[in-house]
Amino acid sequence: MKTLLQLILAAFSLTGVSTASAQGLTEAQARAVIAPWYSLFNVASRGDVKAIEQQVTTSDYESCSGYLPGECWGQDTSIKVVANFANSIPDMKFEIKEVLVAGDRVIVRGEVSGTPAGVLFGVPHSGKSFRIMTVDIQTIKDGKISKTFHMENWLSALGQLRAN
Repeated sequence: MKTLLQLILAAFSLTGVSTASAQGLTEAQARAVIAPWYSLFNVASRGDVKAIEQQVTTSDYESCSGYLPGECWGQDTSIKVVANFANSIPDMKFEIKEVLVAGDRVIVRGEVSGTPAGVLFGVPHSGKSFRIMTVDIQTIKDGKISKTFHMENWLSALGQLRAN
């Protein structure tokens, strides 16, 4: 009986240790990790996209907008996609509206706004601006972003750009 009790206590203490480490980040820590990443989407004030992205993401970073082939890409493609916003939406701004932390995951509800410099998703340039909601789930590993699942409401942007 004593041995069984010791095993139960040992298992409980191990579970407690793993639970504590799984609790992960505080909101302040999470915001500190993700802030440089989201600054890249404030096109007018951002720095060197490649240097910042390499600093804040892991070398095996993956960005996913879906599950079909081509809807997930690595760090190099992410750098190109993010850098291209300077051409397609030169006044793009990103505002973090809400941050939720669950273990090593950081959920960010944000708002993207901007005025396309030319055709955007087939909509001709009209000088109109848009504002859309975004939701990201960031996985943090060793103080860096290792994976991003993201969804932007581009359909709303297209509706705003087409509106009379």
